[in-house]
Amino acid sequence: MMNKSTLSLALVLAGLAFNANAELQISEVLYDAPNNDSTEEFVELFNAGCDSLDLSQYQLSDNGGSYQLSGSLAPGAYVSVAADRAGFNALFGQDPDLYPMSLSLGNSGDFVRLNKGSEIVDLVAWEGGISGWSLNARDLALVRTNSVNTQSEADWTVATNAGTPGSGPLNVDCGTDPVDPVEPEDNLLGQGQVRSDLSAATGQTLKFVADIPANASQLSFKMSGGSGDADLYVRFAQEPSSSLYDCAPYLSGNNEECAITPASEGRYFVNITAYQGFSGVSLVADYTVADSGGGSTGGGTGGGTGNPDGYAFDTYYANAIGKTGAALKTSLNLIIGNHTRFSYSQVWDGLNYADEDPANGNNVILLYTGRSEPKTNRAGMSNSLDAWNREHVWAKSHGFPDSSQYAYTDLHHLRPADVTVNSSRGNKDFALGGTALSEAPANKTDADSFEPADMVKGDVARMVFYMDVRYQGGDNSGTPDLSVTHGVTSAGEPLLGDLCTLLGWHIQDPVSDWERRRNNRVYEWQHNRNPFIDNPQWAETLYSSSCN
Repeated sequence: MMNKSTLSLALVLAGLAFNANAELQISEVLYDAPNNDSTEEFVELFNAGCDSLDLSQYQLSDNGGSYQLSGSLAPGAYVSVAADRAGFNALFGQDPDLYPMSLSLGNSGDFVRLNKGSEIVDLVAWEGGISGWSLNARDLALVRTNSVNTQSEADWTVATNAGTPGSGPLNVDCGTDPVDPVEPEDNLLGQGQVRSDLSAATGQTLKFVADIPANASQLSFKMSGGSGDADLYVRFAQEPSSSLYDCAPYLSGNNEECAITPASEGRYFVNITAYQGFSGVSLVADYTVADSGGGSTGGGTGGGTGNPDGYAFDTYYANAIGKTGAALKTSLNLIIGNHTRFSYSQVWDGLNYADEDPANGNNVILLYTGRSEPKTNRAGMSNSLDAWNREHVWAKSHGFPDSSQYAYTDLHHLRPADVTVNSSRGNKDFALGGTALSEAPANKTDADSFEPADMVKGDVARMVFYMDVRYQGGDNSGTPDLSVTHGVTSAGEPLLGDLCTLLGWHIQDPVSDWERRRNNRVYEWQHNRNPFIDNPQWAETLYSSSCN
């Protein structure tokens, strides 16, 4: 990349003023990429407000050009703007939201500025691109550590990787009247659910809460991994401080644990404070709860094949039992609709829990290959070709391309998948035939279809059938009527095929204990279920009349 002239701070301040309380913020920039700057550079933005934003009002610029944004961005969501779609996908295993970005970011002093008309909304600079900014990264991203904008490089740090587009440490606080009442608290620690890739600059604090039920025991809060020096503080009922806490190990590095005995019913407040700037840190809250039979459930073994608390088939599906045809589909839609929605960044944690390897709690099981892969070896945190990313089984380009749409983050059809296998599947329909994949020969693909391995054919079919029933349009999900149909479909249509092939796979590959366990775990998060796992006969009831 060519060097670019330095922009003085005086020139910026003389011309325009920052908006310190801006809702849209620059959250991540990769200006010196690992392989090829012209194809891998990207800028990520974050909506720190409580309302959806019209991105067409905003522009990105550097000292060589400008780029007009488009689309909309939901509260607490990220949008990635990339120089090149293929280069971005090769690096992170996913497509960018906007491309191609017309900016060419300099390696030796440049900046990215976010404008709303004549107003400077946000700005980040590096290597003296603006006086007072000395951030310097090689093959690594610059990342915002806090959604409070102090208009200085104190808001930023150099990441430990090339970036994590779609996720990060930022969150939205909309007070006691959130815009979306079904959106969970971004800082809520669920039982056994790992919050990963946490980062903060020196002196900053990340704040979490955990709601502990009655009869809980063996309660622990564990922080681990990453670089830098973070300190863990835990307190019951009130937020801890450096002098008031129930537990504060105060050790060097990031490996600290608070074991709470006895555990109290109610809310625990958990803070991670950066004694020195840190990144790549994980945090998990875990405990055991005595069940009604005197046994116990814990985060490491929860979500089994038995009925979870609060669920009984006859009660949950009472309004669907005995129905057929359109009446059955409508009843199931009403039962499983209006689920708890998560942001796309929270999906990483959801998959870490839903697809956790029962034999190794540090790993997830990948769809299509069946391989057990470390949770940390994921796109954005690793450049390995064996890394995993978030596979939309119902391809998002078939009806819901925006992360604000419920289907985009629905865990019932999102699965961890090897990045190269996922890339081979792309947004193709499901059908028989094709050439075996060299990395995963049990899977086949051709120009317009993908055939998964026999061991997951039924899993894929039941996820597709779930989407067909869950999303019928006309509700608050922002998702159109999705329909599983015959033959091959096109991107941009809310359709996916092939119906009869999928029905055959459903019959050929019956529901497994793994699917039942996963259904239970997703139910814990989203509070809805996949009816075709709970009652496989419903698939034939709904779809067999359309097939031979």
